[in-house]
Amino acid sequence: MAQKPRTLLGRILETPDLARVVQGLEPSVLHRLVRQCGLEDSGPIIALATTEQLMRIFDHDLWSSETAGEEEQFDADRFGLWLEVLAEAGAEVAAGKIAEMDFDFVTAALSRHVLVLDLRSIAIEQAAIRAVADLDAMDDLAVALDEQAIEDGLSGEIGGFRVVARRGESWDALMAVLTSLDANRHAFFGRLMSRCAAISTEYIEDNGGLFEVMTAQEQVLSDVAAGREERREQEGYVTPPLAAAFLDLARHPVGSDGAPPPCDHVTAGYFRKIDQRERAGSGEPAPRRDDTPAASTEHQVHRFLETLQDAGVLPRSKRPLLGTGSSGPGDRLSRIRGFLLHAQEADAAVHARREAELGYLANVLIAGCSFQSRRFRAVEAADAVLAVCNLGLENWPRHWPAVEESEPDLVTVFRMGWSVLHERVCLDAARRLVETLRDVTSDDPEVQTQLTELSQRMGSQLKAGTPWRERDNLDVLAILDQPSWATLLGLLDECPVVPRGDRSAGPRPLRVTTEFEFISENRQVAWARDFVESLPDRLVG
Repeated sequence: MAQKPRTLLGRILETPDLARVVQGLEPSVLHRLVRQCGLEDSGPIIALATTEQLMRIFDHDLWSSETAGEEEQFDADRFGLWLEVLAEAGAEVAAGKIAEMDFDFVTAALSRHVLVLDLRSIAIEQAAIRAVADLDAMDDLAVALDEQAIEDGLSGEIGGFRVVARRGESWDALMAVLTSLDANRHAFFGRLMSRCAAISTEYIEDNGGLFEVMTAQEQVLSDVAAGREERREQEGYVTPPLAAAFLDLARHPVGSDGAPPPCDHVTAGYFRKIDQRERAGSGEPAPRRDDTPAASTEHQVHRFLETLQDAGVLPRSKRPLLGTGSSGPGDRLSRIRGFLLHAQEADAAVHARREAELGYLANVLIAGCSFQSRRFRAVEAADAVLAVCNLGLENWPRHWPAVEESEPDLVTVFRMGWSVLHERVCLDAARRLVETLRDVTSDDPEVQTQLTELSQRMGSQLKAGTPWRERDNLDVLAILDQPSWATLLGLLDECPVVPRGDRSAGPRPLRVTTEFEFISENRQVAWARDFVESLPDRLVG
C-alpha cells in the first residue's frame, strides 16, 4: 500500500548516511521519489543530489508538449519552482548546483526569467552619444529596460548588472542565488551575466527579424534541447518528431514490391546508438572513484530501494512482457507469445534483441502517438505494442518468407499490424461515418448544422489520413445514439480500440463503457467492420 508522501518523506530523512544513499540512486528513481513526495516538499532530498542527477532529472521534468508527436518545449516556470526548492536549502547550496550545471542550460533557463543589462556597457554607449553632442539621444536598450522595470515592478542591481524580471514567479529565489554567485563564484557569475546580457540586448532591440538565423536565445535553447535529446537517446528514448515520423511511415501498406520493407531510418538510427553504447560499455570497467559508494553504502541503497517499493514508489519487480497464461484458442496474444517463446528457446541474444525492439516500439507510442486525446501511459503502450505485433503476425503476407523461417524483427511485424489498424479500422470507420452522415437529418437546426459540419471536417481528415484529429468533435453523435458514439471514439483513434467483451454475436446492441481492448486479432477487426456497416441503422433509423 502506498504511503502518504509526508509519511514517506519522514522515513527517508531518517535513513543513515542519507547523502550517500541519495547520490547512489539512478536519476529515474530519484525523479519518481520527488514526484511521489511532491517537488515543494522534496528540498532536503534534492539538496543532497549530485548535479549530474539533477541534470538527468531535468531532461525529463522540465520539457513537455501538449500533443504527442510535437517538439517538447522547455518549461521555465517549472525550472523556477526547482530553483525555489533548491534555494530553500540555502542560496549557497543552490548557487553551487547552478555553477556546476551545463552552462548553456543555465543561460537558457535564466534568460527565460530575466533580462540583464550590463551597466558599464550602457555607460560607455551613453558617453559616446554625448561625445557627438546628441544630448537628447538615449540608448534604446536602457529605455526599454526602464519601461520593463516600471511595468513589472521587479528589478535589481547585482555586480554591475541590472536584472529585470520577465516573469514574477521565483524572483526572490533567483536574486538570492545570483547574489550568492556574485559573492562566492564571481568568475562564473560574470560569464553568465555577460552571456545573458548579450541575449537580452537582442531580445529587447528585436534584432532577430533582421537576420535569417535564430536569435541568440533561441540558438542557446536549441543547443540545450539537442544535448538533452542526445542524452535521452542514450537512455532508450525516441524524440516526438521522430516517433511521429515512424508511425506515419508504418501506417502505409508495406512490402508493395513483394518483399518485406527495409529498416526505416528512425529505427536504424535508434539501434545504431544502442549498439554503440553497448560496445562502449563492453570494455574494461572504469577505475573506481573516491566518491563511488562503498559496499556498505550499496547495501544501504538496496535497503532504501526496498523502502521505496514498500511505499509504492517503485514496482516490486519488472513487469513481464507477457503473462504466464495459456496460448490456446482464447488467448488474444497467442501469436506474439509463441514468437517470443521461440526466440527465447532458440537464442538468448535474439530474444534480448526482441525485448529491446518491444521497448523501442513502446517508447515510440509514448512519444509520438495520441491515445484517447492524451499521451499513452507506459503500461498502455506496452500492451498496445504486443497487440499490434500479434495482429501483424496474423496478417503476415503469404508471399513473404514464413515467420518461422525468417524470424523477422518485431519492428517490421509492428509495421504490418499498424498498417492494418490504420487502413481496415480507423480509415474504414471514418469513411463509413462520412457516408452515413450524409443521410442523417435532424429536426433541430442546430444539431443538423453540427452534423453537416462534422461530416465535412471528417471528410477532410479522411483525405489527409488523420481521422483521429476530429475525435474530440464527435459529441453531437451522442444525441443520436450514445453507444455508437462511445464505440466510434475508440475506433477513430490514432491507436484504435474496441469495447471489452464478447463480440462473437456480432454488432448486437451496445452499451456505453470505458473498458476497451487493444486490437490484436482479425476477428476484432471484423467486429469493427460489422459495427461501422451497421451505422446507418444506428444513426439514421
